[in-house]
Amino acid sequence: MNKLYFILATLFMVSFANSSFAQKLTFSYDASGNQTERKWVCANCKTANDLATAAKMLSTAKEDQKDDGFATARSIKVYPNPLSESLNVTWQTTEKIFLKSIEVFNVAGNKVFSARYEPGHRETQISFLKLPPGVYILVGYYSDSKTESVKLIKI
Repeated sequence: MNKLYFILATLFMVSFANSSFAQKLTFSYDASGNQTERKWVCANCKTANDLATAAKMLSTAKEDQKDDGFATARSIKVYPNPLSESLNVTWQTTEKIFLKSIEVFNVAGNKVFSARYEPGHRETQISFLKLPPGVYILVGYYSDSKTESVKLIKI
């Protein structure tokens, strides 16, 4: 009888020990609502990698804030996309940060366009007439050494 109580007590303790590490299925979605990733995560576990990622995200968020506490506003807008002849590019930045240059690369990594801009510029037009149809990447380089990229499709 004592062995039965011992076995039941052991099973009871093991079941509580395992329940503290629950797994959870998480999903990631793109802007269109399509599922892009599905993974199992330990809901109660904190690994060294998780803590390092959280610290990096926190430091990045602090760097992106201005002195008055608001996030810096920067954005590159392109239209039309997909394009056939030319691409209109507009951008917005804060007073302290400006777009230094724009480069366009094809999928092979070859630079097909490059231009530098002064702090007052806010828009440009890029001709794609002589380029073949395909996928291109537009990269904007800011004065604070950050970049922003946009995927382009030429039809």
